[in-house]
Amino acid sequence: MISLIFVAGFFVAKSVYQAKKDTSKEEAVIIIEQIKTVSKLITVEGYFNELYTYNDYYKFDWVPFQKKAIIRVRAKVSAGYDLGAVKYETDAAKKIIYLSNLPKPTILSLDHELDYYDINEGVFNSFNEADFNRMNHKAKDLIYQKAMDSYLLVEAAKKGMGMVQTMMALAKQSGWELKVKN
Repeated sequence: MISLIFVAGFFVAKSVYQAKKDTSKEEAVIIIEQIKTVSKLITVEGYFNELYTYNDYYKFDWVPFQKKAIIRVRAKVSAGYDLGAVKYETDAAKKIIYLSNLPKPTILSLDHELDYYDINEGVFNSFNEADFNRMNHKAKDLIYQKAMDSYLLVEAAKKGMGMVQTMMALAKQSGWELKVKN
């Protein structure tokens, strides 16, 4: 009799545990907001890996009032040129192409990923959605500033000049001349 109750209890507990395990549900709705044509030339990409520490406390800097997080930020920063403003004119009689309004290199995109490592919450101070959003924005700003302080834009400018020289060589091979106006 005791063994029958034990076996029945085992199967009831197993079915309850499996029911809890299998009840998760995920859903996603994806809507395209806008399609836009762009003329951008990525000349270099930089890969960054930074540790970002977030500290916050409520009134007193004591353990029950603190919250801390250590976040690894991995990012790919693409630098190059937005060619939307570039103007060109052709003189078919002289076989000359004039390029003008060439932009300076800029950061075109920043894709980042956060890995939360050490998250400690206090008894009276815990993380909420706004905190995670703030950490995300601050981490992105940190990577942007590191990219601006690095040699990434210098390398993008060098590669951009190389692209202009390549276009000049291609034009010359076709019997045309390419001139860049400032």
